[in-house]
Amino acid sequence: MSDDPIYLSRRGEIAELILNRPEKRNAMNLGVWQAIPRLIGAVAADAAIKVLILRGGTAEAFSAGADISEFETVHASADSARDYHAQVHAAYDAIAGLNKPTIAMVQGVCYGGGCAVALKCDLRYGDLTAKFCIPPATLGLAYSLRETKSLSDLVGPSKAKEMLMGARVIEAQEAEIIGLATRIFPADDLERETYAFAERLCGLSQYSIRAVKQNVDEILDGATDETDNSRALAMGAFENPDYVEGRDAFLQKRKAVFTYR
Repeated sequence: MSDDPIYLSRRGEIAELILNRPEKRNAMNLGVWQAIPRLIGAVAADAAIKVLILRGGTAEAFSAGADISEFETVHASADSARDYHAQVHAAYDAIAGLNKPTIAMVQGVCYGGGCAVALKCDLRYGDLTAKFCIPPATLGLAYSLRETKSLSDLVGPSKAKEMLMGARVIEAQEAEIIGLATRIFPADDLERETYAFAERLCGLSQYSIRAVKQNVDEILDGATDETDNSRALAMGAFENPDYVEGRDAFLQKRKAVFTYR
């Protein structure tokens, strides 16, 4: 446990990135945004880490979003606003760009910038207390095109418009139905189920998992047919030790031990 407003923790091959401002419902101030790329970089550089879970430090909130109490300062001028939003987008890009699986474990409120952080993760596992909302219309703000696309890609353009125009709060069960949440569990089961899937990922081929991430990202960027990268991934698999190990383990009826990092 740490007193830092955001910090990394480790459980074996699984890392946790923990938002830790409980008095602010884990609202994300400039210092938190600035720390995210550095912490994500540490995860990327550690070959022993296979999966990253992002979560709030308490069950009351994943994150209430950007810390509005500092808006008067960070938006004091056009230059300061540009600098602030560059930091925010650098944080989003760091999460989205991590080549390891990411799971947002959502309890309580997941609003605004906190929701955008969750959308940058590969999966969003929540419990029945989870509430999702992106409320630019309550602040007179224009949501960025990139983050609007992230939302629209998940829930479709009509639901995205409804959420953003109406600042609608999406409760847990609806979030699962519309694809905003990947899975919803009872509160007592969330951590166990999240870790069970993370541990499953740790036991599978990291080459295959990273290929999935890259292919889906290319699809979201508009690819509709094979690309140079997807072809290289497919053919490269046959020269990768994970393929040999997976094939031999299947034929020998034993559990594979994958070594690609």
